[in-house]
Amino acid sequence: MKIREISDLIHGEILTQFNEEKDYFTAFACDLMSDCLAFINDPNCILITGLVNEQSLRTAEMLDIDCIIFVRGKPISKDIIELGKKHNLTLILTKTTLFEVSGILYQAGIKPLQIR
Repeated sequence: MKIREISDLIHGEILTQFNEEKDYFTAFACDLMSDCLAFINDPNCILITGLVNEQSLRTAEMLDIDCIIFVRGKPISKDIIELGKKHNLTLILTKTTLFEVSGILYQAGIKPLQIR
């Protein structure tokens, strides 16, 4: 699924866009970046989180993830947006909750990350 489709489904706002043609097939929803580091094993995964800070972007960068969906409509600083641009991250903001975003994307065909 492409970024525009994902954003439309979750009523999101694309804040930065790195690769509009890339297809995403899996997602991982989490606010604990330590869990992301422990469990994410697919760089083509979407990270869905309510943690709106530099740590989320740094974690995504370490895992080679290039798409983060920020949920619950939390305000995002210009510094975070600029850091996302600098590291070629697609950042999407939605007012929808983490639970709802996960369900919407799952129903649309995005699969859960397989934890090994």
